[in-house]
Amino acid sequence: MEAELSDLHSVVKSYEKYDEDSRLSADNIRRLEFLTALVYMNKYLEKGMSILDVAAGTGAYALYYAALGMQVTALDLTPSYIDILKKKAGDQHLPVNAFVNDARDLSAFEAETFDCVFCMGPIYHLPNAADRELVMSECLRVLKPGGLLFLAYINKFFIFSQLASQNKQFLQEKWYQRIIEQGVMYAADEDCFWTDTWFTTPGEIETLAEKYDLDRLNHVAQDGVGRLLAEDVNSMRSEEFKLWAEYHVRTCEEPSILGISNHGLFIGRKKAG
Repeated sequence: MEAELSDLHSVVKSYEKYDEDSRLSADNIRRLEFLTALVYMNKYLEKGMSILDVAAGTGAYALYYAALGMQVTALDLTPSYIDILKKKAGDQHLPVNAFVNDARDLSAFEAETFDCVFCMGPIYHLPNAADRELVMSECLRVLKPGGLLFLAYINKFFIFSQLASQNKQFLQEKWYQRIIEQGVMYAADEDCFWTDTWFTTPGEIETLAEKYDLDRLNHVAQDGVGRLLAEDVNSMRSEEFKLWAEYHVRTCEEPSILGISNHGLFIGRKKAG
């Protein structure tokens, strides 16, 4: 890895302890995050397209689209996740090319190789702006002209509300100042509740996308207000949750809902020429 890249050991260590394999299916809220992304991805993706998933985890998106006939390459920093992904792909007889790789360095791929890049996590584990710039520039480099970038992030306005409501130890000025003004957290911080993380806003993501000349197609709240109502949403029966999900998808582009959602998803198209 190039010397200027930040050490992500703490991020890998955190995820090695985390059950990523069931994250997007563990409860209704997590299913909502996944289903919302699929609804919007399915607006644009077609059989035969080439996809690069730069932080594939254990393969939720990669395997889904490989099964639909896409040409999928899946990367992740966490070795155990790639092992799981490869086993799943083998068990399902899906031709997914998967290996351990850092999203900041996609030099294994030629420029303008992929129809679509899924960037569903890397930038929110990069507190250093220079690292985020590397991810963006690499994702755009390997995208074909007219190609699609799906860029996920974590909303800083959601995070403090959630923290303070769940654990009063975070109801402190130092935390809301840190999250609102800096939007960063490190594993080495006292009281760190996760790992190295960057929290942002929908407006800041749109500014970042404009810097890289991405045409905005959609900007959506992946979980909307559902995360703040998690106990209620998770207790819904199947038919009730179906109606909630339909409501959510119809309203997830509303700016006021996007502004409080845990996860946001920006969908942009690389300008042709």
